Amino acid sequence: MIKIKSTLLTIFVFLFTTNVIAQPGLSVFTINTDDASGYLKWLTESTPTFVDAWGDSVVSSGICSPISGGEDDGDHYVWNISPSMTATLEANDRAFNDKASLKAISRISNKRDIKRRDIYNVVKPSKGFYQTGVTQAQYNLLSRPNNMSEYIKTIEAMENAASKNGFSDIEFVVFEGFGAGDWARMAMASIQAPSIERLGAFMDARQSDWMAESMSAFPSMRTPVRDWFLLCTTLSSVE
Repeated sequence: MIKIKSTLLTIFVFLFTTNVIAQPGLSVFTINTDDASGYLKWLTESTPTFVDAWGDSVVSSGICSPISGGEDDGDHYVWNISPSMTATLEANDRAFNDKASLKAISRISNKRDIKRRDIYNVVKPSKGFYQTGVTQAQYNLLSRPNNMSEYIKTIEAMENAASKNGFSDIEFVVFEGFGAGDWARMAMASIQAPSIERLGAFMDARQSDWMAESMSAFPSMRTPVRDWFLLCTTLSSVE
């Protein structure tokens, strides 16, 4: 039995490992609740319990709430980022096998529904840290890229152009569905700004010459599926 498990693990590593450097992982729980403020209060108070259970498997966690684009009213996205896919899977296992975490979850289980659980690779990470207590404004676009590496290169070029044209505080992060059900292998491009005002200003620049040039290649390289505007708050972080 041990030999069989070892052989399967070897096959898995061969099929799915493209290099020796692990990519960070993102775990997202889509929940729905009629009491957003009550859920946020519970999550904020319970996060230290989850942090204890996660140990070093999670580097930051938080919640995103849609301004627009949510599938249903009351949808929210509870997330955590891990340094590798191993850590991502371990974090879920640790939280749901920890007595203190299960006790905390029991206090909210009848006040929210879990709609879906998704995992992503972070294929273009944030350059900085997500700081506890900080709220960002984000525009996220889910799409099917023809070529992920070329898509990321084009996004990086757009980010550089934005920095040169007054938007050095705007960051682009890209996730790839990997254990995300019907979103498997799709790209989630996230434009992240320090405030809703700055995100709005960036969107207002879409008609500028530099932005139009930066965006010109996108229509031929990806098929949009869904998009959102969100406010995202970090509830825990390890710097």
